[in-house]
Amino acid sequence: MSVQQWFVILFVSGIHFIAFSHRMEVVPFFTELKEVYGVGYAEVGGLVSSFLLGYALFQIPAGTLADRYSPKWLILIGSCVMLIASLLFVFTESFLFALGLRFIMGASSAMLFSPGIKLISSFTPKEKRGLSIGILEGAAGIAMLLTLTLFPVLSVHIPRIYLYLALPFLLLPMLVLFWKLPMGPVPDKSQGEGGGHQRYSFLRLFRHSRVVRLFGISFFGMFGLYAFLAWLPTYLESVLGYAKQQVGWVMAIVMISQVIMAPVSGKVSDWMGERKGTLIVGSLMLACSACWLYWFSDWGIYFVAVLVGTGISWSMAPMLVLATEIVSIEMAGSVVSVMNTIGQLSSAASGYVYGKLFDITGNFQLIWIVCFAFLTVRTLCCLGDLEGKKRVDHVRDQKL
Repeated sequence: MSVQQWFVILFVSGIHFIAFSHRMEVVPFFTELKEVYGVGYAEVGGLVSSFLLGYALFQIPAGTLADRYSPKWLILIGSCVMLIASLLFVFTESFLFALGLRFIMGASSAMLFSPGIKLISSFTPKEKRGLSIGILEGAAGIAMLLTLTLFPVLSVHIPRIYLYLALPFLLLPMLVLFWKLPMGPVPDKSQGEGGGHQRYSFLRLFRHSRVVRLFGISFFGMFGLYAFLAWLPTYLESVLGYAKQQVGWVMAIVMISQVIMAPVSGKVSDWMGERKGTLIVGSLMLACSACWLYWFSDWGIYFVAVLVGTGISWSMAPMLVLATEIVSIEMAGSVVSVMNTIGQLSSAASGYVYGKLFDITGNFQLIWIVCFAFLTVRTLCCLGDLEGKKRVDHVRDQKL
């Protein structure tokens, strides 16, 4: 790949890193934030859900605009809004205001994700797209390594507020590098400024069986996935009595495994020439991890951490690549945005549902049962023809 292509990949990965850092920054401090705001675990879980809700609701507008215009300016708008909202969040002492700011941060993150995926897909060849998006997912893993591992460790010596302040300042050099970013392909104006063809194709997505199955994979997968990302630290600390630093080391293994295996999963799917195999393997790894935690608690927790991190990378990167290939590249932004909207709405719901289950029953094991059930359904959605091997699906793709 050319220098310009690598720059696009690394820039979008850097933006993705910052967005994911903000997404998960509250998770290591659920216990402290519960005391700061004077609320329960369900409400504190809402800080994650609020971010994900804003992220979900703005995915479709962001993806549609990315298909119609250059993604570059959407990335700039999202970066600036996130910078302002994240600075305000650091200093607010109002829980309701914090919820609103987290919603805005999630919305601005949507302006970074779908346009970023579209930009990478437009500048990289299909045979390298798995590796490219694997690097993007690796950046997300590094972000979660920062917030879920280093933040708990550093919080012993550095107040939480200063750790939060570091994140918006990381965005400043990215805004400088933004001006080196290429514009991206210009949409075909022959389709008309009114976007009639775009709108027609967008509606047709929901009549395409494989696209609908991809949406189901996103919904069930993200609901199950967030049991690990948002609630595993709380499970270890509040239920099993782990110190925050011990929790940090467990999550470090999860994130390091994801960082290492995300590009590997993309490369393997490139080599195989299909994405379904790695998607199924990753889903099964996560389902087995939930089952293990239910039966064996923290026995072999470091092995489970490796399994969870590998499962995340092997089930997420191929899903994102598949979303760019299941229809034409001109509609990739729309498919990614709808898929992500469904997935993030599921994640937002999971944050409240898991928290409510824990508040009402006081039994965390029920969370692992629900997590296992959703991941099992996700695996079943992956079976059968998913990538258009049949001629009839190929014809449908041409119509889209």
